[in-house]
Amino acid sequence: TSIKQTNDGGYIIGGYSDSNISGDKTEWCIGSGSDYWIVKIDSLGSILWQNTIGGGYLDRLESIQQTYDGGYILGGTSNSIAFGDKTENTLGGNDFWIVKTDVTGNILWQNTIGGMDGDELKSIQQTVDGGYILGGQSKSNISSDKIENSKGGYDYWLLKIDSLGNNLWQKTIGGIGNDYFTSLLITND
Repeated sequence: TSIKQTNDGGYIIGGYSDSNISGDKTEWCIGSGSDYWIVKIDSLGSILWQNTIGGGYLDRLESIQQTYDGGYILGGTSNSIAFGDKTENTLGGNDFWIVKTDVTGNILWQNTIGGMDGDELKSIQQTVDGGYILGGQSKSNISSDKIENSKGGYDYWLLKIDSLGNNLWQKTIGGIGNDYFTSLLITND
C-alpha cells in the first residue's frame, strides 16, 4: 500500500501478503493471516531483496519510508500475538505496529502501541529530530498506551515517538461519530 523512491534511485515497496513461496515471493507466510511484505527494487524494477515480517495473526503494512540512516521505518496494524517476528502480544484488538529495519530489511527494533480496543495506523513519517510521527485512528479508551478516552467511535490518533520507538506524546482528535484518518504531512516548521 506504499511505495517510495530510495536514495539509490530504486524503490521500496511495502504492503501485506498472505502468499507463501510462489511467483516472486521467496518466503513463507509467518502466521495464519497476512504479514508485512517489503520488496526493494532497482530503478529498472528488478528485485534486489525482500522480507516477510509478521506475527501469529493479521499484520497489515500501511506506510513505509526510508530513514536518515538508509534503513526503513514500517508502520501498520497488527492483532498478532508474540510469534514469528513479533515480540509483543496484542494489547487488545488491533494495535499500531512499528518496525525499524536496516538498509537490507533486517529488523532492528519494533514497538506495539495501542489501547484495549481497535487502533489502526495509517501513516508514519520520520521527523527532523530522528524520531517519528504516527497517524491513525483509535476507538480505545484510556488503557495500555492510550492516555485519552475515545470521543465516540473511531478518532484520529496522533503519536510522536523517539528514534528507538519510545512514546513521547499523543493526541486524540474526533467527534461523536467515527473519524477515519488517512494521511499526514510534516510541514517546514
